[in-house]
Amino acid sequence: MLESEKDVLRSSNIPNKYELIIVAAKEARRLNELSRQTGLDLGGKVTNVALEEALKGNVLYRYKTDPDEAKPELEESAEE
Repeated sequence: MLESEKDVLRSSNIPNKYELIIVAAKEARRLNELSRQTGLDLGGKVTNVALEEALKGNVLYRYKTDPDEAKPELEESAEE
């Protein structure tokens, strides 16, 4: 089941600085990996770029759901 777009939040609405740092850190990891794979020059330190983008509201994020709900359902084995 696909998650609805209402679960996606924009970084400009982050309620406190601690969540902002977590979102920016995850964005920095994503940008760093993108830079490694494509050779893209981000024009500065990855962490600074990620924090600036998060502050501008350009980063979309969502909270993880309960781990029990996120487990995929197992299909029954066809081997019997």
